Amino acid sequence: MLAPRAAALEPLERTRPEQLIERHFKIGIAMHALKNTILCVSALAISLMMASCAGSSNTTPSAQNPESAATKDAKYQERENDKMALLEQMFVKFQNAVRSNVDADTLLDMLTDPSEYWIEDLEKHALTYKSEELDTCQFYEVYAILLYRLYEREHLFQSPDDKMIHLLLSKSGVVDRLSNIQLGPMEVKNDRGSVGLASSPKVPIMIFEWDESVWKLDLPQTLPLITKGIESIAVKKKWTSKKLALYWLEKEYHQTYSRLDDSLYDPI
Repeated sequence: MLAPRAAALEPLERTRPEQLIERHFKIGIAMHALKNTILCVSALAISLMMASCAGSSNTTPSAQNPESAATKDAKYQERENDKMALLEQMFVKFQNAVRSNVDADTLLDMLTDPSEYWIEDLEKHALTYKSEELDTCQFYEVYAILLYRLYEREHLFQSPDDKMIHLLLSKSGVVDRLSNIQLGPMEVKNDRGSVGLASSPKVPIMIFEWDESVWKLDLPQTLPLITKGIESIAVKKKWTSKKLALYWLEKEYHQTYSRLDDSLYDPI
């Protein structure tokens, strides 16, 4: 039974030791060469992967983001153009509302929140401020307070509600009368819009603030711009805001009402 196996091993047994060593040496060399080949291929693959990653990490933000600076500028300009169109619409809408004597809620909806609070405070001052307290107010505030008291004394208010807002923003109200000037172009800078003078386009005369998706008039910022020319009289004559306000009332109403005097400095 062992004869076949012995026969199979016989060639190996006949091989001389030096031949056997040589054979194993050649096999070792071949295996080593194969191992080196595998390692080289693996190293090459790793190098390629690392180069790819490095190339990806070194990509500039502009390459990663296909939106270029020029595209961003174009989008920004488009938004500004849209805001300009909305500002023009708002200005026309506001003018029409003033001339049409719309209700107080419609007018308030066109004003910023600080404007509404300022009107409420101004009406309280008209009812309570005494002569010395008027010295703490700006000219346009004193003028509105004295005019309010004149309307109260002469029973000119048509409604017991929202008196101050109608006094300021109704037809022939403070804004309508004092802004009887030639207006020029409009300008938009981010969330601030303005209307300039026709003679000096860069001089703002009305200020609007961007409120989410609409423009609203900033009345406390607008009135001092409208009355700036009038206030120069007080500077020249060294008058107080209180005296200038009374002077301007006399100038406007002296042919209509009597007793346009310092009695208006105190509450009715």
